[in-house]
Amino acid sequence: MKKILLLASIAALLASCSSKPKFNLDVNIHNNNSLLNKKFIVHQLIDGSIVYADTVKIKKDQFLLEIPYKGPGLLNISIPGSNVKDVMLAAEEGKIKLNIEGDKSHFEGTPLNDRLQAYYLGNDSVSLLFQHLDNERIAFYSQPRPAKLTPKMLEEFQQKGDEFNEKRAQLLKENTDRIVAFIKENVDNPVGEYYFVTNYIIFPVDRKLELNGFATEKLKRMLRIY
Repeated sequence: MKKILLLASIAALLASCSSKPKFNLDVNIHNNNSLLNKKFIVHQLIDGSIVYADTVKIKKDQFLLEIPYKGPGLLNISIPGSNVKDVMLAAEEGKIKLNIEGDKSHFEGTPLNDRLQAYYLGNDSVSLLFQHLDNERIAFYSQPRPAKLTPKMLEEFQQKGDEFNEKRAQLLKENTDRIVAFIKENVDNPVGEYYFVTNYIIFPVDRKLELNGFATEKLKRMLRIY
């Protein structure tokens, strides 16, 4: 009888453990053999505090991690000593697929993570536009010119500089509009909260006021917005 009760207790314990919420992280590595034997570190955070941590050694180019779901939060992935940048995902129930191609990461699989990946791709596109604009400016100012510029040449020089400044200002505005729209769409989840706080610190006053307009009570308490 005691053995039966013990087995029943163990079965109940296993059943309760298996029924706890969790999500799967499917990691696929392409074109980066240097990651073998590196540490793959996972931190799950809620409101900035680590609620779960795990470290595994990379033994093959595809592996699956089963991670307990502690509630809405963020998931930080890092591979110390590698050329792969740390990546932040949303801790969300379901299956998340993380692809590492060379030194770049891409993820998908749950609604919030799909939105977050699209946001990251937008960041990359904007960075390329700024880089292109800077290269264009450098190429213009690096052109050989006579030692003495005529008034007309000086005027054209000034106009070109104004054009560069206007393009940069417009690109900056469009990018900020994109960031604000993303934060507004996600203000009630950990991803939106994270980008609300990080951008609120650096945004000018007019953009802070815009964020104030849709800040949740939690964010207002965090940032002492009245």
